[in-house]
Amino acid sequence: MAKVLLLSVALTNAKIDPWHQGGYKLFTKSAEEDVFGVHQLTDDPSEAEVILFTELGGQGMFSELVRRHTYVKQFREKCFLFDPGDYSLPFVPGIYASLRKQYHDPARTRAGYYLRLDENPYIEFRAPHTNPKYLGCFIGSLENHPVRAALGNLPADRFLIEDTSKFALKMLVGGEEQDRHQFWSHYADAIDMGAFSLCPRGRGPGSIRLFESMRMGRCPVILADEWVYPERVDWPNCSITVAERDVANLPEILEANLDRAAELGLRARQEWERIYAPNVRFHWLVEDCLAMLHARSTSEAVAGRRVWRYLFDDGNLRRYLNSKKQLYKQFGQILL
Repeated sequence: MAKVLLLSVALTNAKIDPWHQGGYKLFTKSAEEDVFGVHQLTDDPSEAEVILFTELGGQGMFSELVRRHTYVKQFREKCFLFDPGDYSLPFVPGIYASLRKQYHDPARTRAGYYLRLDENPYIEFRAPHTNPKYLGCFIGSLENHPVRAALGNLPADRFLIEDTSKFALKMLVGGEEQDRHQFWSHYADAIDMGAFSLCPRGRGPGSIRLFESMRMGRCPVILADEWVYPERVDWPNCSITVAERDVANLPEILEANLDRAAELGLRARQEWERIYAPNVRFHWLVEDCLAMLHARSTSEAVAGRRVWRYLFDDGNLRRYLNSKKQLYKQFGQILL
């Protein structure tokens, strides 16, 4: 049993939109509903064995606000971060939804998943169809990565591919409630119409669509060479992995697995219920943090500094400087 302190930097900072408290609220509720009953919440950072920052974007692109937090300075060795960002560098040990292979360290990082307060209410289990209308479906921006753009070349009679680059983000963030529900409903219906759900990487290697597909009972087709697969999930028996370079071969690959689509989809739903459902995800999140603690052979004070070497890789420095600019506009000071 572990005592766990859940918190979020958005809870005590008036300059951060309250929406960013969503991770804290969702995991607190999950702890209350936890079917395992092994780990307990505490408000005392001294007695906590795990201090977990459950963030939904308010922490800064490079965890600036978490790294400056009093608890991290006092109790660095037991602090962890739940981070759904696309470009996150693991300056703080934790669970990262878009964890890249080069950043993976069993003693510091685990691959995670996505949470939102405004979840699509139509993403619920639907029994697989005997004769699905499409072999595979994808609705999303085709501009976020070349592998997504390549989906647009798939045969239209076998694949439903819709590009939302021009409108989805604006509509979901600032649009009318009715428009959002129409889009959400159509999005879920599209996943339902396919034998498989195409889950290509976007700006980051992770994809919220993968977990939505599992929840609906559709086999995700994972196209994300850089992504680190979360542990515990039986991925070989609930998904299909296709290398990004093989997008053009999707018709042949999926046709060859069509007779397994329903079985894989049902198994995907079972795995979602086992690992990611609201009444279990708090437990497994804490278990991941404890596993990292037990695997640690170097103090976090030392290991955390090594992450800075990635700052000059793959556009990270540009994003880092842009993050400083945005945080300065928001808080009136430079946050390193």
